[in-house]
Amino acid sequence: MSAQRGFTLIELVIVIVLLAIVAGFSFQFVGIGAQMFSTGSERLQTIEKSRFAIERLTREVRGAVPNSVRVSGDCIEFVPAKVAGTYYDTPIRPDSSNEMTLVTFAGSPDVGNINWTLDGNERVFIYATQPNFIYANNPQRYVNIAGINSFNSVESLLTLEADSQFAKESPLKRAYIGSTPVSFCLSAGNLFRVSDYGWSQAQTEWTSGYLMATGVSSDEPFDVTANNQQSNNIVTIELQFGENAEEQVFYYREVHIPNAP
Repeated sequence: MSAQRGFTLIELVIVIVLLAIVAGFSFQFVGIGAQMFSTGSERLQTIEKSRFAIERLTREVRGAVPNSVRVSGDCIEFVPAKVAGTYYDTPIRPDSSNEMTLVTFAGSPDVGNINWTLDGNERVFIYATQPNFIYANNPQRYVNIAGINSFNSVESLLTLEADSQFAKESPLKRAYIGSTPVSFCLSAGNLFRVSDYGWSQAQTEWTSGYLMATGVSSDEPFDVTANNQQSNNIVTIELQFGENAEEQVFYYREVHIPNAP
């Protein structure tokens, strides 16, 4: 009769310890995978959120009226250009009429449809070479538009406010129709877009508006370089997105605005 052998206590303990080690490594591997997935998902959300905000900001600033971009603190303000073109019959002299003919450039945002987009607050700018000419309370390089009549898809007759008069003509006979200003402001880690607040000579730093992104930081988010009549306006945008310090996305953009007054 042969003797039956079993597991000794030491062998059982060794097996239990080995199983515990294997289980520990398995759980750690699963935990690392879950952490990597969570980190990747958070990074992807930060990238998508930041990409939407920075692309929206870049596109709007790029379409601003030349020399209308100004910066105050953590806010950037500009005048969106609705239509750009060349003009003739403009009221430069005191005895001239309050009408001017505008021939719009191909590709202007509202060519052939500006009759339906005017809201009564637009201004037409001629040779506005400084932000002060854009926002000043005393008109020098702009007048308010009273009405518009489009002859065809590129030529329109603008009716201006009574007694309108431009201080100077554009060397290139260029004119821009701009709507009311828009601001992007960074406040308490939030990026806001503010609009429909009207014209103001003094720039306002807004702390609320349409929320574009959260978890945004920057020491100097916006800057406008000094320009002359031979170079573009250059707007610098520096924004850092991400509430988690380990998952942040940094953007540095230079936006060139063709300076053709």
